[in-house]
Amino acid sequence: MSEEFSPESINDLQPGAEDNSAESSPKELSEPTADTGDEAEKSTGLTEEAKAQSETTTRFRLRAPAIIAAVILLATVLCFACWGIFFNRSLHGKWTLDFTVSDKDYSVTLEFNNDGTCYFHNGGMIYKGNYTTSEDQNGRSKLRVNCTSFGQPFISSDFYYEFSGNAITGRKLVLTDLSGLIFSPDDLSEESTQASDSKKSAADYLEENGKRYYIYALDSNDSYETKLSPLDGAIDEKLTGIWLESSADSNYDNTFAFNADGTYQITYRDLIYKGCYAAKDGSCVFNLVSLDGTVANNTLEYKFDDDKLVITVNDVPATLVPTDNIYAFDTGIK
Repeated sequence: MSEEFSPESINDLQPGAEDNSAESSPKELSEPTADTGDEAEKSTGLTEEAKAQSETTTRFRLRAPAIIAAVILLATVLCFACWGIFFNRSLHGKWTLDFTVSDKDYSVTLEFNNDGTCYFHNGGMIYKGNYTTSEDQNGRSKLRVNCTSFGQPFISSDFYYEFSGNAITGRKLVLTDLSGLIFSPDDLSEESTQASDSKKSAADYLEENGKRYYIYALDSNDSYETKLSPLDGAIDEKLTGIWLESSADSNYDNTFAFNADGTYQITYRDLIYKGCYAAKDGSCVFNLVSLDGTVANNTLEYKFDDDKLVITVNDVPATLVPTDNIYAFDTGIK
């Protein structure tokens, strides 16, 4: 009779078969070996590192446009700063010239604005005008300045102009005076030693067409303010404010501004006076700093007629009314 085979005997007949029943128990299959745990930990660490690197890359990609824009903006700002420091050749601003005539020191300031207006600061007196620029046939930069006083020409001068220095060493506007704003040109055929000595404060000179034209170096001086000489004395509070004198026989008005800090400003059509004052009991003392720095005092009498102010200067009375506008015309002066 043939031998019956059980499932166990079939396993025994398979080549190389061994009894692995103990190793195949569910308990042991569920417990990883020590080596398997280390590999899992390493795999998890690599995954976290890759994830962190991916997040960093993503953040950089998101921020890259902003970083690039910031770098471009910084470079632009630096370029403009370098231009402003080293290559600025603009007339706009205030330029001061200190000079000497007959051993006496003087100081004047020219102010050029973007709108073509200019101002000639002569101590406490400020003249309004305009300017234009051009080039001559030789390519030299030319400047024409025109200022008026009471509607009449006061300054009409032509210059060659150029710049020297920079914002660090000090910018200078170099003017060759072709019309004699400060020193009249010399006729070389009639030159006198005395004339040359009196003009020694000029930086240099240019000789052409039988003339000697004097050159001045004006310092950049945007912080310039009108020189004032404060007065000791009381301030009449009723006088403070802005007063308008309207002239029936004139095409312009005058304003008188008496400030609470003891300064005043008298504004005409194209001329401004700035100085200090003290007022009490109908008498007002006011001063003005001149071109050479000396101070001149003047006096006016005043009284009130209801809401009007009546002032008398050199025995000539004038009636003023309150106003809110310090300029009866557009001066552009700040």
